Amino acid sequence: MNPNKQIIPRAMVMNEQTIRFDFGPETSREIYHTIQQFCQVVESDRNHLLEEVVPSNKTVTVFYRKELVNPSVIIEQLLKKWVNRTDSILSVNTRTIEIPVCYDTLFSEDIPRICNHTGLTREEVIAIHTGTSYKVYMIGFLPGFPYLGELPEVLHVPRLKKPRLSVPKGTVGIGGTQTGIYPIESPGGWNIIGRTPVDLYCLKRVEPFLIRAGDQLKFRSISLETFNEMKEELAREPEMIMQFVKEGL
Repeated sequence: MNPNKQIIPRAMVMNEQTIRFDFGPETSREIYHTIQQFCQVVESDRNHLLEEVVPSNKTVTVFYRKELVNPSVIIEQLLKKWVNRTDSILSVNTRTIEIPVCYDTLFSEDIPRICNHTGLTREEVIAIHTGTSYKVYMIGFLPGFPYLGELPEVLHVPRLKKPRLSVPKGTVGIGGTQTGIYPIESPGGWNIIGRTPVDLYCLKRVEPFLIRAGDQLKFRSISLETFNEMKEELAREPEMIMQFVKEGL
């Protein structure tokens, strides 16, 4: 039996077209897998009313196309399907996204601070960051901003006491227990360690958002020269972004 099978979320009606399912106060790998499975169960029951299913690190929010006459009936149906789910409903469709990152000193102004805090060398910080596979727990804060889990404990560094007023698009940072990528220019308090030439969010693409909740993500170190070349290529051909996406790994 699946160890997560008995986790029953608490359902809340948010408005006439929205129901949220809460899986508890804690964030963990087990909750992550449970939420991904719950989304699959909801999607398998897709009908003309279902608009969108949005997971986060602790909840799943289900949006419907029009006002729900009786949301309690829908909640009961979904929870019943969840409790009685079978392996045939759950499919493994994990995507692995490889993000090239330039860790050149031009883009990594906070690595010296991280080295002082952790006792690691610059090379060790980069090797650990690129040697880890991260789970995308949720998308939020900014359009396309991925919250990534399982940052190695040795890289846990406090966020900046005074956030920067402007962090460039594509900046890769770490803060506390997480690492992330700024999809657009914005204020931010994470420790800056690199920059990617890849646009996480681009309206010129058929699929504007590169990353979605449930994906696996890995970072690959590239040189400053490669960074500039990739940036130029992706500016000319935005759909080339799909070379970084690997299905079913």
